[in-house]
Amino acid sequence: MALTYKISQSWFDAYSAGPSEAKTRQVKNLQENVRSALAQAAGSRYDTFLQGSYRNSTAIAEINDVDIVALYDPWSSPASHVDWTSLFNHVAEILSKTSLLNGDIHLGDKCVKFEGALKADIVPSISRSTYSSTDPVIIYSRGGREERPNYPRTHYSNGVKKQSETGDNYKSTVRLFKRWARQYESLRAPSYYIECAVHSVPEGEFDSYLPLSFISVGAALLHYTSATVIKSVAGDKDILLSSEWDYADFKHFQSLLTKDISRVLDAMRATSTAAADAKWKLAFGD
Repeated sequence: MALTYKISQSWFDAYSAGPSEAKTRQVKNLQENVRSALAQAAGSRYDTFLQGSYRNSTAIAEINDVDIVALYDPWSSPASHVDWTSLFNHVAEILSKTSLLNGDIHLGDKCVKFEGALKADIVPSISRSTYSSTDPVIIYSRGGREERPNYPRTHYSNGVKKQSETGDNYKSTVRLFKRWARQYESLRAPSYYIECAVHSVPEGEFDSYLPLSFISVGAALLHYTSATVIKSVAGDKDILLSSEWDYADFKHFQSLLTKDISRVLDAMRATSTAAADAKWKLAFGD
């Protein structure tokens, strides 16, 4: 006899939802306007594309930040600090003068920041060879004066593969964990690290019933120790390091997760919809 649970579908759909169609159109229009502005000023020298949670379909509904790569094709790595400074200033000047964008432009450490109806980080970058269409792209820390490899295309393709291998349950589970983490202001768990951690869990732990997926994936994460290697989604680095996601912060993540997995279990055991929904919402800070 199949088990039946009382949690309302609308509640776990709400917590795992991505951005609305209207917000997604806004993001698409912003990226196209950035592309057009750079093309009008510099011809075909820039290639622009989305990266991050919007590109990877792991953004939660409330997110208002967009990451856009501005790849300058004529240059190859390494470039000097003077060259990088020139590139950042070139992108910022184009975007501040264009009529296609309505907002403030200023320089960040690794990006040109746009603040309008949406917020966007436009990331000046180059490749290891000119006019390359393969990862890595090379980004630059102005404060650290160092180049760093980045793998947005590989991240995307590995996420697509994981989605297929989990019966299309990976990305909704990632969004559910990101939404869960939002309730804790003290929790140092950037969404990128959460996505990497969920990606590291074996495919068999994901389930089409999202509360069960949250429990199974979460339980797997609770078994991780300081010796565990959590690879980035792109597979290029370990993120459970003091220079990335410090283990003390990860332990805090595990501690909070332990409590809320118990609440989700209580929700699944509840005998009424009202009780189930109350426990479910409590686990997500509502």
